[in-house]
Amino acid sequence: MNKINIKEIYNILLDKYGPQGWWPVRRDAKFCVSTNRYEIVVGAILTQNTAWTNVEKAVDNLIILGLMDPKVIMDIDQDDLANAIRSSGYYNQKAKKLKILTRYLMEGNFLQSENIPERDDLLKLWGIGEETVDSILLYAYGVPVFVIDAYTRRIFERLGILSGGEQYEVIAGVIADSIEEDPEVYKEFHALIVRHGKEHCRKTPDCITCILKDFCLY
Repeated sequence: MNKINIKEIYNILLDKYGPQGWWPVRRDAKFCVSTNRYEIVVGAILTQNTAWTNVEKAVDNLIILGLMDPKVIMDIDQDDLANAIRSSGYYNQKAKKLKILTRYLMEGNFLQSENIPERDDLLKLWGIGEETVDSILLYAYGVPVFVIDAYTRRIFERLGILSGGEQYEVIAGVIADSIEEDPEVYKEFHALIVRHGKEHCRKTPDCITCILKDFCLY
């Protein structure tokens, strides 16, 4: 089996799939890149423990109902908000998270200014973990932090880059040491990993046409 490094993985995936244009938001059955910071924040919460297709439905419903507005989210009854995002699953918890996070961002003037929230402060908020925080910082604020998700762990373990069980910050450090610290590269790489994970490196993988199979331990 041939060995591969992280930069080579990025280049191979980029050649295969092309630019992904994340953060994706569904509009009339078409995908576009969201330039709305708050919409990215909302999407990062809604995507916890669910498929993106369910998030799209919830985001579209928020927009249709006129709720994709931080001031409205702060004022709306939490049960009404939960009902509006029902398609995303765990909707009662996510409604609470959205209100807590929105209040923090509004009070710190992090939505309408160049202010960037501190990672440690975001992690102190109820229900906001490292993957969610880094998604917000990377995609909404352009901070060069790499998002470590289940796809990243699975692919890198199968390629022998990780042994399995490493802490989040350890994996992030491995990636930071292996690829340029550029938020645009980080966004693209994360999106490519998700794309490959969905199409090939699933829990039960489809290895026959996988472009990384020559490097894989699986």
